[in-house]
Amino acid sequence: MQSTSIKWGIAGLGSIAHRFAKDLTQHTPNAQLAAVASRNLKQAESFAQQYGCNKGYDSYYALAEDPSIDVVYVASIHPFHKSVAAIFLEKGKHVLIEKPATINEKEWDELTALAKEKNCLCLEAMKTVTFPAYQQLLNFLKQNTIQIQSIEASNGTQLEFDEDHWIFNPSLSGGVTLDIGVYLLWLYCNLAYQLTGQLPLPSSRLLSTHYKIGVDEHAEFEFSAPIRGKLSASIVSALPREAIIKGPDLEIVIHDKWWNPKKISIQWQGKSFTIDEPIAGGGFQFEAIHVSDLILSNKTQSDVLPHSVTKHVIKIMEDSLTQHGFAHLVTSQ
Repeated sequence: MQSTSIKWGIAGLGSIAHRFAKDLTQHTPNAQLAAVASRNLKQAESFAQQYGCNKGYDSYYALAEDPSIDVVYVASIHPFHKSVAAIFLEKGKHVLIEKPATINEKEWDELTALAKEKNCLCLEAMKTVTFPAYQQLLNFLKQNTIQIQSIEASNGTQLEFDEDHWIFNPSLSGGVTLDIGVYLLWLYCNLAYQLTGQLPLPSSRLLSTHYKIGVDEHAEFEFSAPIRGKLSASIVSALPREAIIKGPDLEIVIHDKWWNPKKISIQWQGKSFTIDEPIAGGGFQFEAIHVSDLILSNKTQSDVLPHSVTKHVIKIMEDSLTQHGFAHLVTSQ
């Protein structure tokens, strides 16, 4: 009889791994944390103990050799996502890779080819689209065959410079596009793909306006079709945190922190209603539940986290960064 609880490993034990582990262990009924890995054994053992896990390894290779592990959440810094994920795919482990899945299109193509060869899942951890409120919105738009004409969204914070933080480090592919920008591009591209089947390329403007340390600090993307789009991201300016979607007799507002969608207001054909889905935890459980369900169903593709959207978002980021003088941020290590 097939187990109804998927055994997860975590590779890379920084701050986002803690957030994922907390939601995995407290709010994910079809999964359990079975092992973690870091280059530091003491850190791995401490992390494992904190989340009630029995195994902490001091290498990713050791985790990959563990026969009990079904899937690994790859939470290393993103320039190393490709090389780390490949370790697990080679051993037949499914992978959920923290965003951005890779820093350039070639790396993503190589990973998905390897995943296909090994009959494994290889998905980007874009939790936004796995939230119940977002899925309800998408179902509402599809079921009513609603036409969207524009999407406008932003996300920006004025960060204090910290030379030890990767986001300010060009050698670690820092900058706004590969961090905040990926959420914005996923929102637009996923809605365009899910509703029209099209994935267009934008015009873009990337700036290094303040610190001038070799990373992009402010990014703007505009799309003209099939849906107009205006997206803004910044690590040097505070920006509004709502997403606004418009169409004929339609206005949708995804409220505060739209990238963690919980409350969505809809005005359509003279009627007003709200999708309100408060959640426990940080929301990482929804991507973990989804991936665990896919594994239990013996699936190697996801309609919620489609490869085509990940690939297109990566292409947009790579092309834009290269065009504006930041090619070093998307050059493989």
